Amino acid sequence: MKIAFTGKGGSGKSTLAALFVQHLRAAGHRVLAVDADVNVHLAPLLGVTARAEDALSHPDNARKVRTHLLGTNPLIDGPDHFVATTPPGPGSRLVTLEAGDPVLAGHATALDERVHVMHVGTYEPGDIGTGCYHGHLAILENLLSHLDPADDGWVVCDMVAGTDAFANSLHAQFDVIVVVAEPTPESVSVARRYRELADAAGVLDAVAIVGNKVADRFDLEYLERELGVEPIAVLGAQTGLRRARQAGTPPRPEDLDDASALTRIADHAAVRSLSAVDRQDLMRTLHLRMAGKGWVRAAHGDVSTQLV
Repeated sequence: MKIAFTGKGGSGKSTLAALFVQHLRAAGHRVLAVDADVNVHLAPLLGVTARAEDALSHPDNARKVRTHLLGTNPLIDGPDHFVATTPPGPGSRLVTLEAGDPVLAGHATALDERVHVMHVGTYEPGDIGTGCYHGHLAILENLLSHLDPADDGWVVCDMVAGTDAFANSLHAQFDVIVVVAEPTPESVSVARRYRELADAAGVLDAVAIVGNKVADRFDLEYLERELGVEPIAVLGAQTGLRRARQAGTPPRPEDLDDASALTRIADHAAVRSLSAVDRQDLMRTLHLRMAGKGWVRAAHGDVSTQLV
């Protein structure tokens, strides 16, 4: 299962993603947690120091990962010919959540033998004025499209705030996308726009709303009225969690006043997600759209031939 957490900045998406990882960990699942936010909050919330040299988007690391994924796939001319939407093909290597997987062993931090943490990276001084964060995310798109979590495995991504996932293929890469919404006009506007874009992109069925910092029934009614959908889970002010964070302690499910929200998110993901067939069709469409871009043809040639 691949699940993403997004929402307006400050909505609590990174904290909720960290809590969900710990919930899955306690249940004995294999988990790959990926910090894909330019602000890099998930990794520290899980006790991992996010060093620049370990970032997935570091040029050396990105090339190593793509070389591994390439395998003997004859449809790709080499690791430099990966684009963000390049799919797996004959001879490609898939990434698993086994502790001995070469990509996990080389580019993730192990919390234990079943749970690993990666971070995409952030802007570094050398990046100033030379590009946008979407370029960093291309290696994450490659990883996700070549990743097989198996039946009991979960990939949990903390995404960039807002609707940036629609600037690339990330909106089509997940089984479930959790949009964390506070009962404020600003947060609701982001969640509403996310649902509108998801509908236009054909992934609305994969989007779920989680209400956060909901103080009372008036807050809940506000979210439902403004978004036109009932949240799958709701969290209140969470005083215990706030006190733990103020003390510098990583968030834990037991710090929540009611941790059942985490169970409801997992249960929702088990029964309501974007189908594998729909996701594959979307990714093919996005790849052909990418292949038609002039800058892609200039840099990589005709990448439409990468499709099986």
